[in-house]
Amino acid sequence: MNNLDDEDLDQWLRRSAELAVPDDGFSARVMRVLPARKPQQGALPYALLVGGLLAGWSLLPSPLLQQALREWQAAAPGASSAVLVLLLFGVGLLSCSWALEEAA
Repeated sequence: MNNLDDEDLDQWLRRSAELAVPDDGFSARVMRVLPARKPQQGALPYALLVGGLLAGWSLLPSPLLQQALREWQAAAPGASSAVLVLLLFGVGLLSCSWALEEAA
């Protein structure tokens, strides 16, 4: 049984990580053989549409949505409308950041 503590193990791993493994051009050969990357298909708009429809459908019985709709019909936006708009803005911002991260 080894009596290595965490610090000894960390030092050993750091020393072994410093050694470079020569690949003699292997990586370059593999990259040349791989097929070109295909452009992404634009599934994001469809996913956003389906996600938005599902989110709206799940909010139909919500009292928050009912109150916000009444406020919008009366042309007097209130707290319910503000919460709903902030919620939609947050979800939209989150989905945009996710799309940007996936595209990178």
